[in-house]
Amino acid sequence: MSVTAIFLVLVSALVHAGWNLLGKRDSANGAYFCMASATGALLLLPLVCFWWPAVVQIPSVVWWYLLPTGIFQGLYFGGLAGAYRRGDLSVAYPVARAFPVLMVPLFSLLLGNGAPPGRIALGGMVVVTLGLLVLPQDRLDRFSPEHLWGRWILYAFLAGLGTTGYSLIDDRALSAYRGALSGDLVHFQAPLVYAAFQSAVTAGVLAVLGTIRQGPRRFARSLGALWGGSAFLAGAAIVIAYGLVLVAYGFARNVSYVVAFRQVSLPLGTLMGVVLLHERLTPPRLVGTVLIIAGLVLVSLG
Repeated sequence: MSVTAIFLVLVSALVHAGWNLLGKRDSANGAYFCMASATGALLLLPLVCFWWPAVVQIPSVVWWYLLPTGIFQGLYFGGLAGAYRRGDLSVAYPVARAFPVLMVPLFSLLLGNGAPPGRIALGGMVVVTLGLLVLPQDRLDRFSPEHLWGRWILYAFLAGLGTTGYSLIDDRALSAYRGALSGDLVHFQAPLVYAAFQSAVTAGVLAVLGTIRQGPRRFARSLGALWGGSAFLAGAAIVIAYGLVLVAYGFARNVSYVVAFRQVSLPLGTLMGVVLLHERLTPPRLVGTVLIIAGLVLVSLG
């Protein structure tokens, strides 16, 4: 992997951990991520206008994928919000990132998409599972199942389920979209244009859910209270982190190396939780995070 790709992925990992820190620090809720998603869509709007010829080539099937991916994105953000309100960033962040690594291959096989994972990937999944079991514990010398059933871990699981859903849908949607385009910029146009519409739909889904749950006036007041706050910064960070990874793909001979290197965001998230939020760095958290990182790297390389 080139020095440029490494630099881009490092910055992306830092930005990704950063917007999760903002979500945890500010007790993010549905309105917060609705505002963040809308901000992301607005930031990508100039690209949509500039690449309008690519927009009109979007296959009809891709439009049908946008609503379900928006729903799963809403589940992802809702799960993150619930996990961060009830658990530490240094625990909830690695768990939410690790769950999809176990669920995506399983659902892919059930749906008949792709080949079974190889031995290295399976070994990595076992290591990730061990890390998930160790991370929430109080002590390394005593395993307690009750630490695996907190409400925060349920929300982290929901976030992972959301990631699994939109990852599988987006893979099909982008495959169809890329096939309809041509030219040197297809690997940038398809994901960035798609991301703009996906962000807009996600904001719409979260707005509908927030309106149903809180009522129109109360939800509007929740959005108004966020105006000019960190939700805008989080939305920009989400788009930037995603865009940097897309650019990094163009500077790497093997995309799996980019995926593996992205896992540096996990220790960054843990470090931010400990240093900036004054969370405890217990031995189980340290060992569990290391195991999850090692497992994720093995899965991406396997």
